[in-house]
Amino acid sequence: MSGGDGTAPDVLVERQGSVMVVTLNRPERHNAIGGTMLEGIAEAFAEAAADDAVRVVVTTGAGSDFCVGADADDLGGAGDASAREILSGTTLGGRKGLPELTAYERSLDDLGNAGRWTERIWRLEKPTIAAVSGVAVGGGFGIALLHDLIVADPAARLGAGFAPIGLAPELGISLLLPRVAGLSVAADLLFTGRLVDAVEAKEIGLVNRISAEGRSLDAAMTLADRVAAMPPLGLRAAKRVLRRSMTSTMVEQLREEHAAQLVLFDHPDTHEAFARLSRRLSEKAG
Repeated sequence: MSGGDGTAPDVLVERQGSVMVVTLNRPERHNAIGGTMLEGIAEAFAEAAADDAVRVVVTTGAGSDFCVGADADDLGGAGDASAREILSGTTLGGRKGLPELTAYERSLDDLGNAGRWTERIWRLEKPTIAAVSGVAVGGGFGIALLHDLIVADPAARLGAGFAPIGLAPELGISLLLPRVAGLSVAADLLFTGRLVDAVEAKEIGLVNRISAEGRSLDAAMTLADRVAAMPPLGLRAAKRVLRRSMTSTMVEQLREEHAAQLVLFDHPDTHEAFARLSRRLSEKAG
């Protein structure tokens, strides 16, 4: 999948035996969500689902970070469009590999692009592992949480990050985070916007393993090889029953997230927060 500007691919996909390695490849933007990244991830997961030779998917980030969430450049210009245009169009997050909605469908859409994309990723009935180095925040945190297992570099930092810019969580975070870490921990992370380091993340159940320094992908591959060595149909069945333990709540929760985002993206306080973030990052870059 080529990049949104026709240069390097935003997502790299390679096979290592029975493991598919998906690399978020916008290192110059700290793998911010944009271009064709979400589309590339969705296509990779669809390819994995359709190929019995793929038993495990490992997702990692190129460069120093896993994914810093939404691209600040997109957020800075988000105030020029309505919330529904932003959340059901391509203004925020780039191409997502989703069927285009008609005008009427968009008016009645109760999931938004984030929810529709998450539902597509959620369908994969094969084990998935996120290899997290650097920062995984906002949408990047959501992408990591959508994986069954997380292996983190000792210097990794993870968190929701929506509160400081006046938004509610999305990508299923409001369902997955309390299931993984507990309701009070989820409230702490969602209300404060703080990031946790790898040690705390493991203590609260966000992270399954901490790798040696700079070796998160190697450690994830070692884990993936162990999982891939198991009988594949049993793994798929195990994942299916695990997912069914959460049944009927994911889409409902995605609707709740989308409803909140529809309100928040139109709010002046949110627009001001976007602008502050954009200015701060521009000053830092300068």
